[in-house]
Amino acid sequence: MGRTRESQDAALTESRERKTILRDFGQEIAARYRLSIGFGLFWAWVWLVFQTTFFSLAFLVESGVPIPGWIIPLSAYAVTFLVLGALFRIKRVVPRGSWYVRAIPAVMSFGTLVCGILTFSPLLNPAVNSVVFCIGGLLMGAGTSCFHVEWGRMLGHLGPRKTILHGIVGTVLAAAFLVFITSFSTVFLWVIAFFIPILSMRLLGAEARSVHHFYPPVTDVQLNVPRRFLATSFTQGLSLGIVQTILLTGNYDGPVVALTASSFALSAVILLVCALFFRMDFNQLIYQVGFLVMALGYLLMSLVTPDFIGALLVQMTGYRFVDIMMWALCVYLIKQRGLPTNWVFAITTCFLLLGQLTGAVLGSATMAVIPLSGEGAYSLSIVMVFVLLALALLLSDRKNLQTGWGMVRPGDAESPPGNFEMGCTLVCRKYDLTAREEEVFALLAKGRNRAYVCSELTLSKETVKTHIRNIYRKMGIHSQQEVFEAVEAEQRSFGFEEEAPHEMRI
Repeated sequence: MGRTRESQDAALTESRERKTILRDFGQEIAARYRLSIGFGLFWAWVWLVFQTTFFSLAFLVESGVPIPGWIIPLSAYAVTFLVLGALFRIKRVVPRGSWYVRAIPAVMSFGTLVCGILTFSPLLNPAVNSVVFCIGGLLMGAGTSCFHVEWGRMLGHLGPRKTILHGIVGTVLAAAFLVFITSFSTVFLWVIAFFIPILSMRLLGAEARSVHHFYPPVTDVQLNVPRRFLATSFTQGLSLGIVQTILLTGNYDGPVVALTASSFALSAVILLVCALFFRMDFNQLIYQVGFLVMALGYLLMSLVTPDFIGALLVQMTGYRFVDIMMWALCVYLIKQRGLPTNWVFAITTCFLLLGQLTGAVLGSATMAVIPLSGEGAYSLSIVMVFVLLALALLLSDRKNLQTGWGMVRPGDAESPPGNFEMGCTLVCRKYDLTAREEEVFALLAKGRNRAYVCSELTLSKETVKTHIRNIYRKMGIHSQQEVFEAVEAEQRSFGFEEEAPHEMRI
């Protein structure tokens, strides 16, 4: 009878939480719909320019070199991030002002215009044509990096939870938009590409005007970014670069656009369920979901064929899932850890792009050495399965909990966890407490009695009693005092400054 009542209480509470999440979801999107649309346009631009054959250099195609054309704008994308990061680290300079905001889409659109004209009306001198085409691509890449930072600045004011919400909606909109524009002629596609940066910036600017102190004052904050975060970004990019090279050299003729759009939409659905309903933390979302899905994509390539359409769907779904999470993690470091936007997005996205460039070069070199029967693609696929699985285990261990982001649930309310909350989370992970037991444990650690727990979590007395009994059994303790001691022990173990919960401070 008690177990039945417990299950009913848990189901009722979870149902209420889901309804609250969906209500908040709807209210946020309705209030900032322009943000979702603009973000979706930005992602459509990034996919079009840096992840497809839209930007294609004639001399590379004619030479037969297995290197994608987007390596030119992508290089400028990465180098500009290095410049922005160096400007902030050395000079504490943050480009800003109306001229800067207007210049970003102007540079991107001008580069698109140059490349578009040369695509349909090339210059008589092939060498000069290639040089000018490359200059246009460099402008597109440089402008995109500055645009990327401005989007990060806007989302940094909103926090990880809202970033995920707009990321989900923006991803779905980008998927639909990509299917629409690629169904028309190539000329139409270049025309649309010209206007995307302008429209996206206008939508961003409209939302930015409602944010106070959009450019916060520069402080002497310590410029740290977790090394595991950078390793994660590089691995994510490496995975994308290799799979793109495999598909390029394999002459993949399938419905790539529709397939990629489907993977975008699928990743959004998975993220909504995992982050907002199951309330998984960054570790679980990135390494136990995103990395495993990418590894599964490579596994399917090695078991079936490198250009297997289902493998591409799975791999791109995993990549897109991790991509949204990395945006949310950057936003967390900005909003909750106080790191500057220019520094966070410059260093982390630079590692992502360097990984993609490395993957493209590594993939091309391998395919050039082992071109027969796609053996090079099979070899790369097998290697990447082991690389992704090994790094998922290495990067998700308990050590990155010390940085404070590994244990954070981006789907929860926007509030930075203090040392006490971190200590509670560490204890719950150590003893493998369930989500409901974690909530009960946190209240016990704050000195709350059973009556308060019942009221706060809307649970019956018998249900709370059962949860407390299970918590004590798993931890091998017998009193609430030992709960306090367990939290303090974990705080000392991980080097956190011991502090009592705010309810117990004098």
